[in-house]
Amino acid sequence: ILDESPEKLSADISELIQSRSFFTNVEAVNTLLGTVKSVVKSLEFKTTTFADCFVELIKLSQKIKSLPPVSDYDFKYQCVERFNKRWKEFDIQLYLLAYIFHPHYRGKGLRLTVLRNVYILAMKIWINMGGGELSSADLISQIQSFYLRKEEYNIPFSTNKGDVLTWWLLCNPVRSEENHIQKLALKILAITPHNAGCERVFSVLGWFANQRRTK
Repeated sequence: ILDESPEKLSADISELIQSRSFFTNVEAVNTLLGTVKSVVKSLEFKTTTFADCFVELIKLSQKIKSLPPVSDYDFKYQCVERFNKRWKEFDIQLYLLAYIFHPHYRGKGLRLTVLRNVYILAMKIWINMGGGELSSADLISQIQSFYLRKEEYNIPFSTNKGDVLTWWLLCNPVRSEENHIQKLALKILAITPHNAGCERVFSVLGWFANQRRTK
């Protein structure tokens, strides 16, 4: 267009396209949009958990980190700034707890100092569920055994066909009344981190109502 029909473009657009950073910007945006699309798609499944959400956020942060810096308009800096702003809006400790309870992730890569804070959150939630001091201690012991993949919790999990809630329902290394980690894990992992299901229902209801009105 610049060579054959330059009159179709304004001076500002022509200058923008000819700048050295233009195609670098385009490549950066294209790379990031692909990742964002993948993240959004993966988080709309019915089986999505807080753990999956946490993992996808980490993937997105790594993709932003790998973006090349741009001289004219620091797109990478803007992405980092906005990501950090949104990150602060999350109750990240709850996501970390779900990440630890997921039979595939099991808190992989977390530092020991992070685990301590998550243990404290687990005990707070457990006490709110009616647990006591003794059962809280048992809960932490069970979480540690699960995290370390001890024999009683070392049950295979299929990332393709596995369902985390089913896995935990079938995980019974101790008597039901003493299986504190199972009760807490089922509660945390049953939380849906999106409202895609509700939106689909309202969409169908809206379509149905409109169809009725037009008849």
